[in-house]
Amino acid sequence: MPRSKNLRTLQELPIVKGFRPLWMRTNYRQAITLNLEEYEVIRLIDYENLIQEQVADLMKVSRPTVTRIYESARRKLGTALVEGRTFVIEGGDVQMSNTYYQCEECQHRIVLENHEDNPRVCPACGSDRIISLADCFIRGCRRCRRCN
Repeated sequence: MPRSKNLRTLQELPIVKGFRPLWMRTNYRQAITLNLEEYEVIRLIDYENLIQEQVADLMKVSRPTVTRIYESARRKLGTALVEGRTFVIEGGDVQMSNTYYQCEECQHRIVLENHEDNPRVCPACGSDRIISLADCFIRGCRRCRRCN
């Protein structure tokens, strides 16, 4: 019986939910799903220029695990680019270092450290239409503007 996976720790959530090719209709049945841990590894290695050992420490996993996640992410991105397929960033075995919310009215992102209580109103516009980005990205809520 295999041992259970450690949850990967995310430092940041993506700004967007995914990408689609220009001039093509979005086909979600053939969309490629890039897990949040794959996004985080790509972000840390390719964007932040960290080495795999540093990434492993940040995500609280082993270095060989980072290598496997990185290879999987690159394979998925390559497939999406070459075949002209949509890809969606969501899901995976992750935990957040902070709690993220977003206002559906003005798109203001609210980051709460120490997992404080969720905000009642948006500090930018005063709207009460606040959604949890953990629901949106991890479970794929399919009800907010980002998921539809």
